[in-house]
Amino acid sequence: MTSLAFVSLLLVAIVVSTASAKGGIASCCRKLSKTQIHRDLLKSYYKQDTQSCPIYAVVFTTVRGIRICGDPDRVWTKTSMAYLDGKDWQRQHSTFPTRRR
Repeated sequence: MTSLAFVSLLLVAIVVSTASAKGGIASCCRKLSKTQIHRDLLKSYYKQDTQSCPIYAVVFTTVRGIRICGDPDRVWTKTSMAYLDGKDWQRQHSTFPTRRR
């Protein structure tokens, strides 16, 4: 009986450590939001894949730390991603001031 309890406990520990290593099951989007907010209020995004979470989504983070799960096929999601990518490009390239002659 003791070995069965040990094996059960070991399996639970493995499942919990695997889930936490991938960002945790709680951090996954379970449904897509229809919320659209102004792009200036968005801070970043990442793509959630179906290997570690139940659905494919684009997860936006607002400047206040709120997560919005966007549908990757919607125009708003695509344009918001492009906007944030452009902002990052400008930020990366603005560290090198141009020389004026």
